[in-house]
Amino acid sequence: MKALVFHGDHDLRYEEVPLPGIGDQEVLIKVKAVGICGSDVHGYEGKSGRRTPPMIMGHEFSGIVERTGGRVETAKPGDRVAVFPFATCGRCGFCRKGAVNQCAHRRFLGVFDVNGAMAEFVAVRQELLYSLPDGADYAVGALIEPLSVAARAVSKADIQPGDTVTIIGAGTIGLLCLILAEAKRPKLRVAVDVMDRRLSVARQLGADFTFNPKDNDASQFISEKLAGGADVVIEAVGIEKTVQESMRWVATGGKVAIVGLSQRMMPLDMHEIVSKEVKIEGSFLYDRFEFEAILPRLSALRASLERLISLRAPLSGGVELFKRLARMDEDLVKVILTDENG
Repeated sequence: MKALVFHGDHDLRYEEVPLPGIGDQEVLIKVKAVGICGSDVHGYEGKSGRRTPPMIMGHEFSGIVERTGGRVETAKPGDRVAVFPFATCGRCGFCRKGAVNQCAHRRFLGVFDVNGAMAEFVAVRQELLYSLPDGADYAVGALIEPLSVAARAVSKADIQPGDTVTIIGAGTIGLLCLILAEAKRPKLRVAVDVMDRRLSVARQLGADFTFNPKDNDASQFISEKLAGGADVVIEAVGIEKTVQESMRWVATGGKVAIVGLSQRMMPLDMHEIVSKEVKIEGSFLYDRFEFEAILPRLSALRASLERLISLRAPLSGGVELFKRLARMDEDLVKVILTDENG
């Protein structure tokens, strides 16, 4: 089969690899759509250390069951499926209380040395499969995973009706947070980013205001539009500058949910955090509940999700698209790679 194989920093190749075998409780999935995550791009660039070459990336995907192992009871060939992309031990304290995102033994498809879905086929354990809802095409199905990340961040932010919400970072996760925040009935939603193309998408998705810090004075905007600060800030970049900015944007007594995960160490103004009594929450991955809760919402969210997808392209074009994403090509917000039949 063909796959995108990561061989090292900035070295991604579209090449022939062996078809994966399947165990008794595994299924072989023909991949129909797989999203390129920001973490995949960071891995390609050698920034994260979470991709061990040679390996196949890809954890946001949907497809069709091609073949099943002898003891598979929950799926059959031809089933349209989305995939919960990490297996856990099921025995540790975190797993027993449902916090599977914190399992130290989790094995994540397309991360470290576990091959993922940027290939024609991928082998998956049967308990990770979910039926793709009717009316959801495969590209939308590939967004269930990042939607689950955003759902957890919005939950951690604890948005109340009438709150003002600022989302810093209008990449995929930030824009999905913007979409999901609407159900919380905020008074205002503000998107902040340095790319005008992303801010244009944010406006299409219902942002009341957008802000580019390269061209505008944040202090004046916060004073005039947010009466001195946002009740809730969701930080979806994860670098020093944007985390520091989130403390500037949040109102006294407000909340900051940090879902961005890029830079490991950074200084913060603790005087500002303490004196403003800012509540800070980290948000990491998602659990089964969040993944399962997103599935029935896909039909209602489809129109917004389609606006988010800036490009669908065959897997064979993936090498060039990784290069463009690494260059921060403003025309690309969310890229979905498809099988050769589109």
